[in-house]
Amino acid sequence: MRRLITLVVLILIMLMAVGGMIAQTQNTNMLSFKDRQRVQNKFSEYIAEKQFSGAVYAVYQGKVLYDQGFGNATTTLRNSTDIAYGVASVTKEFTATAIMQLVERGQLKTTDKLSKFFPGYKYGDELTVWHLLAQRSGIPDFSVSTVDDKVVINCYTDEDKEITVDPNASAQQNRDKIRAFFLSEDLMFEPGEYYDYSDSNYSLLAEIVARVSGMEFHDFIRQNIFEPLNMEHSAFIDDYDPAVIPEVAQTDRLEFNRDYFTVKGVEYGCGDILTTPKDLYLWYRGLTSGKVVSDKTYREMTANYSKEDELGYGYGLMISEQGEKKVIYHYGYIPSYCSAIMFVPEIDYFQVVLSNHDVGNPHLMAADLARYFGGTIDIIFSGIE
Repeated sequence: MRRLITLVVLILIMLMAVGGMIAQTQNTNMLSFKDRQRVQNKFSEYIAEKQFSGAVYAVYQGKVLYDQGFGNATTTLRNSTDIAYGVASVTKEFTATAIMQLVERGQLKTTDKLSKFFPGYKYGDELTVWHLLAQRSGIPDFSVSTVDDKVVINCYTDEDKEITVDPNASAQQNRDKIRAFFLSEDLMFEPGEYYDYSDSNYSLLAEIVARVSGMEFHDFIRQNIFEPLNMEHSAFIDDYDPAVIPEVAQTDRLEFNRDYFTVKGVEYGCGDILTTPKDLYLWYRGLTSGKVVSDKTYREMTANYSKEDELGYGYGLMISEQGEKKVIYHYGYIPSYCSAIMFVPEIDYFQVVLSNHDVGNPHLMAADLARYFGGTIDIIFSGIE
């Protein structure tokens, strides 16, 4: 009996010690009321100088730190964190996660060769899924622009090449044409030799998700990410339902001379998600808490595979290592949406900047806001330009 009592007492002491450690961890880098006000005022003053049009949302240790919209979303609606924006290349985080979900289910390996999915590709036996995820394939990048009344796809090789796509074609027709275009080109370097950011990599990954899962890529993301995380205001440029997200910020026709939403299939897997700042917070919570991938997979996704480059890159995630802490982030741009998502899980800081007009350099603005916040709690945010 005495042994049992002694054991119970020891367990209680241990629990109290663990509880104290958790409380101490939670209290680390806490913001005072004055500090919160100082951050909020600084954010507002800085943003006001930039002629920014969009929304900024920041959450620290579970409490909303900043929640503001600036400028107009439409002719009748102001920007806010409840409005949906095109998040451009932030889409890559979701595409990489979809791939890793299939890996966890045993349906795919990161070492699988591309010849398994694209049998006619001339470099299919030299490249793997991993090369695409880590942006180390050597497959040339592509971009979308308008020239007069044409929609042009530019492929960045030693000699830049271009094709046009039909703005009235289906999403599948445009996807197939773009994919055939960049897969016909030579690699820019030997697989794995360099880090080189390419939308082509993530367009291919989206197609791999569809072929392996037997589901349309967008449906896979809806079923396996949006729905489990209650991201109820998230969709895709190609097929969004105005009944689901009726309030979408309009783009600037000065940068793309037609409604960007009417050109289907061009941003497949690499830049086609529409979502709100608040839904992106749900994404951050889900990704970092094991709701969409395991902790082991999350660590693999957030490892830095491009240490020779100033810009660290994991799987669909940019990485800046700050000692024991990591700033995990991604920038994005499609005409004329700019996006920047940043989070530091070790201190539970989340920040997103979404813009519907490329004015005031939203990417630099996001980095400056993060650096200012970091200075408030004595953490240096660097390497996030």
